[in-house]
Amino acid sequence: MRRLSVRSALAAAAALAVIVAAGLRPIEVSAGPPTFTSAFGGQPAAPASWRAADWDVTVHSRDRETWRQLDPMAAHHGADCGPAPATHAVSRYEDAVFQCRDHLMTAINAGGYGMIYLTPTQQLDFSAQAGGTGHLRFDLSTQRASVRDWVDLWLTPYDDNLQLALDEWIPDGSGLPRRGLHVVMDTFFPESGPAQTIFKAFVIRDFAVTELPLATTKGYESVLEPSATRREVFELQLSRTRVRFGLPERGLWWIDAPTPDLGWDQAVVQLGHHSYNPTKLCDPPRLAPHHVQACGPNTWHWNNIVLFPARPFTVVHADQRDAGPGADAAARAPQPAELRFQRAAPARAHLRFAGIGANLELSVDGGETWRPAELQARSKDPAPEDHFKSYWTPVPAGTRAVLVRGAPWSGGDWLVRDVSLWSPTSDVEVAGVSVIRRPAALVLFDRLGDALRRILPWVLGPSRSVTKPE
Repeated sequence: MRRLSVRSALAAAAALAVIVAAGLRPIEVSAGPPTFTSAFGGQPAAPASWRAADWDVTVHSRDRETWRQLDPMAAHHGADCGPAPATHAVSRYEDAVFQCRDHLMTAINAGGYGMIYLTPTQQLDFSAQAGGTGHLRFDLSTQRASVRDWVDLWLTPYDDNLQLALDEWIPDGSGLPRRGLHVVMDTFFPESGPAQTIFKAFVIRDFAVTELPLATTKGYESVLEPSATRREVFELQLSRTRVRFGLPERGLWWIDAPTPDLGWDQAVVQLGHHSYNPTKLCDPPRLAPHHVQACGPNTWHWNNIVLFPARPFTVVHADQRDAGPGADAAARAPQPAELRFQRAAPARAHLRFAGIGANLELSVDGGETWRPAELQARSKDPAPEDHFKSYWTPVPAGTRAVLVRGAPWSGGDWLVRDVSLWSPTSDVEVAGVSVIRRPAALVLFDRLGDALRRILPWVLGPSRSVTKPE
């Protein structure tokens, strides 16, 4: 039998001490709250375009010449899925989110503005009934190729979700949701030396923004070697009255702040990747820890996304990514576009899409009657004509097809894209969803794991890697 080393024994004892000190009571044998996990397993022979039943995906590029094809870029992973620095060409919308080597990548290049949002069909539940604190964890690469290419998180109440949520200062998108939390990568520039990657957090109440105080301006470059092939564990801890975000394995927390009661306790989660002319304002020496020779678009590597506790909702995808004359240069006929769905709309469903054009209208009865498509509540109201807008229109239960029509705007034809049906109900089982109600014993095991993660760096010294290299 293998003996425990002195260090291991100390680590175990220290972790148990943390649990005792935390005052955890004996746990009754009962079911714990549900957990959502997504690990993106699979090893395709070549980068594989990724869409999943339990995720909604939005890929957006602002400039009209990129509506059918994205600005090209060299995305990480070779044509055979070999790891970085190998690359392959990406310019199709379908390829901006792809899978290789048991994890997921987002890759977008936009000379104007572009963004990708990944939304699991789960809400993070931090209600009192679910324990009062929600945890969102994900593994993410840390190498950057430009300060104008970044990631973020949006958390919003279900009814306030905004497909193209974006800071108001950016000349694109729908602006801010009515209520929400925005956690966004930022860059701190010291007086000398390399730039530091930090994260900031903002609470949104009735479209007004309050920035939470930073706990530190230390970038993750100060505790790790930025890498495209190793992924670090990031974690958000959220209650109605406190926000905490950072790198738990590294003991680095940028946000650890109280907030007045949010007034909501369940949230749709959007994981974002943004590209804003990434070659502009390039200063490679400032990005020396990232081994940048010339600035450009980045590929971000994601894995092991966990929401705990989680509350499922239903998303039904359309059978095509976009529709309308703006989607096809050959489509100039006046008839409306038809969107069909993988199954019938459940109760309390809304049609959700990003669209541009004048007088967008919908029909759910084959064209007998028409109604205007309804905009989601947003801070940019009215939004500029040349911005895609976020639409959110109720549709009857049982709807399997929707007709859409519109008129050109001053810059071109109308277009809708990234269309789906959303419902807060979860009466349909979605293939591929990994939602489990964890036994209470496993909840205790999770707490033990959290304690070990806090103690091990102290006992064993700094961690050399958090996730396995590719």
